[in-house]
Amino acid sequence: MIRTQPIDLTKGLILVALILLVALPGLLQPLLASSGFIPHGHCYLWKPGLVGLHVASDILIGLAYVAISVTLAYLVHKTRQEIPFHWMFLAFGSFIVACGSTHFMAIWTLWHPTYWLSGGLKLITAIASVTTAIALPPLVPKALALIDAAKLSEERRQHLETANQELEALYTRLKDLDQIKTQFFANVSHELRTPLALILGVTEKVRTVDQLTEAQAQDLTLIDRNARLLLKQVNDLLDVSKLEAGKMQVNYAETDVGRLIALTAANFDGLAQERQIALRVDTPSIVAQIDAQKVQRVVLNLLSNAFKFTPDRGEVRVTLTPSEPPNDSDAPSEPSSDPNASSYAQIVVQDNGLGVPPHLREVIFERFQQGDGGSTRRFGGTGLGLAIVKEMVELQGGSVSVSEAPSGGACFTVTLPLRAPAGVDVATTETVASIDPQPILVELQPATLTEQTSVVQGREKPLVLVVEDNPEMNRFIAETLAADYRVVTAADGRSGLEQAIAQRPDLVVSDIMMPHLSGDQIVQQIRTHPELDATPIVVLTAKADDDLRVQLLQNGAQDYLMKPFSIEELRARIGNLMTLKRTRDLLQHELNSQSQDIAALVQEVSLRRRELQLALEGLQQQAAELAEANRLKDEFLAIVSHELRTPLNIIFGWANTLRSRKLDEVKTAQALEAIERNARLQIELIENLLDMSRLLRGKLLLNLRPVELQPLIQAAIAHVQSAATNKSIQLDVVLDPIAATVSGDPDRLQKALENLLDNAIKFTNHGGRVDVCLKCHADQVQIQIRDTGQGIRAEAMPFIFDYFRQADSSLTRSHSGLGLGLTIVRQLVELQNGTVTAESQGEGMGATFTITLPLLTRAAVPRYLT
Repeated sequence: MIRTQPIDLTKGLILVALILLVALPGLLQPLLASSGFIPHGHCYLWKPGLVGLHVASDILIGLAYVAISVTLAYLVHKTRQEIPFHWMFLAFGSFIVACGSTHFMAIWTLWHPTYWLSGGLKLITAIASVTTAIALPPLVPKALALIDAAKLSEERRQHLETANQELEALYTRLKDLDQIKTQFFANVSHELRTPLALILGVTEKVRTVDQLTEAQAQDLTLIDRNARLLLKQVNDLLDVSKLEAGKMQVNYAETDVGRLIALTAANFDGLAQERQIALRVDTPSIVAQIDAQKVQRVVLNLLSNAFKFTPDRGEVRVTLTPSEPPNDSDAPSEPSSDPNASSYAQIVVQDNGLGVPPHLREVIFERFQQGDGGSTRRFGGTGLGLAIVKEMVELQGGSVSVSEAPSGGACFTVTLPLRAPAGVDVATTETVASIDPQPILVELQPATLTEQTSVVQGREKPLVLVVEDNPEMNRFIAETLAADYRVVTAADGRSGLEQAIAQRPDLVVSDIMMPHLSGDQIVQQIRTHPELDATPIVVLTAKADDDLRVQLLQNGAQDYLMKPFSIEELRARIGNLMTLKRTRDLLQHELNSQSQDIAALVQEVSLRRRELQLALEGLQQQAAELAEANRLKDEFLAIVSHELRTPLNIIFGWANTLRSRKLDEVKTAQALEAIERNARLQIELIENLLDMSRLLRGKLLLNLRPVELQPLIQAAIAHVQSAATNKSIQLDVVLDPIAATVSGDPDRLQKALENLLDNAIKFTNHGGRVDVCLKCHADQVQIQIRDTGQGIRAEAMPFIFDYFRQADSSLTRSHSGLGLGLTIVRQLVELQNGTVTAESQGEGMGATFTITLPLLTRAAVPRYLT
């Protein structure tokens, strides 16, 4: 109400004046009286020029006042009174209208001497003016407060933009690290397959020899089993790296899905009988256009997962039914009774095992995620099996979900389309999948371990407790130590602690990752029992964690060995610890004292110090390696920072110069051109990073359609023409007279051509030459971009298209860039079924880049990335 008082007062006064004029007609008559007065025009002696001047001026002023008032009223109306102090705009408009009316009245009094009316109108104007003048000063503090609030809002916006930029940089860094990780997995997996193939081949060859003893045959079986288990992990890593890089191809063929699933499930018959698991398969004949090998891999992984979490004497069921398109519900859709009437097939694998909690039903399909991923987990694995299932199913246009089975276990539902996408080549001959199931099955083979098994008898020998959840590793360690010690075993952490309390062994050998209690928890629990406080503990683990290693040594473990370890080293370390313990026990017995032997304690402390010193030296070495890795990372980040800051410094510099307003028109034009040019460089850099991010995540969407290459090449040349002109580079174009049309995304193809042209111009000296040639032959078309520039060194040629690779990545390099241009070119061309190659005779000999694409008439089937 306080805000509306001034304008309400003005309205009230005007309303009172109008009421008085209407209610008291007697007042109106004097106002309109003109007797005794002469028109105002007499003052101007009725000179036409002077009268016309005043009439024109007053009309223009009055109309301007009215237009301003109408504009203010329209502004308030359109903002729906959301504009601050909107009532003041209306009051000011009323004041301006009143002022305008006095000018119209001045025109009227030139011929009609109604000066009383003119005075009354001026009185109304005076009231509106005084009211506005009184209401305006209190608004000054409020307006200043709004300005302060606007400044604070702007500062917050700038802080938010800075935070967003930092988040984008961090996101880019994380994507780079993820890509490096994926490439590392691919390289390591590829390198591991060759030695694994040799191990399996030689093992199979030696197993056929008749002269093997039973122990030797068991050792070879152990080698073969674990090599196949390692091969499964390697295959999973290879598949994940291919999926991550978007290089996993789908080969469709007419396949009887029911027969394929039945043959795949048959591989688990022996395992089912051995564990007394009821395996029920109901897969009628349904012919579909699928990738048989990938579907077999999906079924193998799902069955492996079901058998892993199903207890002995449990049940696993596999069914195949025709289905409608998948919906958003977790529950399987109602199948159709007629296979021909359905467009999808539904594969359901269910068990009566542990099931999947609702909050984990999405997580388990992510890479490296497991429902039980702690150090006390009961089941092994890398967390890739279900992720591979999901991505292989989605590659074929299907979906996978998990829900609760009727028996309480897990129910995995895979829905696949029966027909391949339109235009995709489909083999008419049925393809039989050829995946070797042994690497998957070997992980599920039961291997029992009898706890508290004394491998060697004899009271005179020290007692060693081996706590290891892997039965084969447990047996292997026990047999290794059997010649020198009595050995008892435990299959999990809880049982190992119970054995330690009951048996009071002379030494404990324990794994880290085990069910119920982990190795570090066993160390803590054992040290809480006074009778076991002096028992040496040796920790064995495959987990490389330096912090955990130091923590275990500080908490009471005497030694720490990484798997794989040397048998002789294990024996030597255990022998040294046994010698120290027996010496201490003997001295204590001789001294007949309850306190620990000081000499033995000093020796043990000294040993611990030496071990800790070795541990610290190892950590220092690893710190040096991390420092080197950080240096390489900082070098790349410095390049990124340099490429981002340089255009920004130019923009800010010119902007500050323009703000001084001391430039003439020519300098101002140069400044604006420099600002615009560097802003475009920033936009191009950001677009390259975003494109690289989309390519790495496989989220780049291609708009494929017929594209004629000649105009596309000309458009790309026009885009880089100015850069060539600035360096006096001759840019020649030779186009094949035959119209070359391909299936592709015109924007992405032009982007690839522009990147190659920019690269050629960048590395070509002033006065050089860049040639662009379009050739058509057979069912392909080639675009060659040849320059007379610096060329490419032979040692740089193998990684010219790799991510973030540059011939010179130092901060003193003569050419800018992040090393993304050629990588983006390769990715964009390959996504459109093409190839790109680079040739150079060496430094100073120029370079030639060739893009090869299939002509539209025989083009490969388009691929869409979503």
